[in-house]
Amino acid sequence: MDPIKAFELAKLLFAGISAVSAAINIWVHTRNSSAAAAAFDNTLATAGESSDAHAAAQELIAVIPGEVIADLETRADLCWTGYRQVLGGPYLPPEIDTATVSVQACVCRELNRIFVLNASIPERWKAQWNHYECRKRLSEQFTK
Repeated sequence: MDPIKAFELAKLLFAGISAVSAAINIWVHTRNSSAAAAAFDNTLATAGESSDAHAAAQELIAVIPGEVIADLETRADLCWTGYRQVLGGPYLPPEIDTATVSVQACVCRELNRIFVLNASIPERWKAQWNHYECRKRLSEQFTK
């Protein structure tokens, strides 16, 4: 895969995870799905060009092959696209709550794939790993 394309996909992965975080934060604290959807859209539009996204993408392409980054981003994109549709749709709060839990699990699955492939989480991705409590989620998954 072209290194520039891998870099762009890694930035998009980071931005998408950041957008989900922003939307969840708004939803949990306000229960306002329209505001959560707007936070998602705004963060997705701006986070990809942030210095954090650039640094995170550099870290990721240094340790994960571009083809794998493309797969990670494709799967994650399906999760947060679905979440965004729920936030913007005619869904009841319990349905949004269920979608919120699902999108968090999806983010952790993809971050876990990075962990497994690299034997660690790259430094710039640790905040997301910790924010979503991925280690806890994954250990709970294996104890069920």
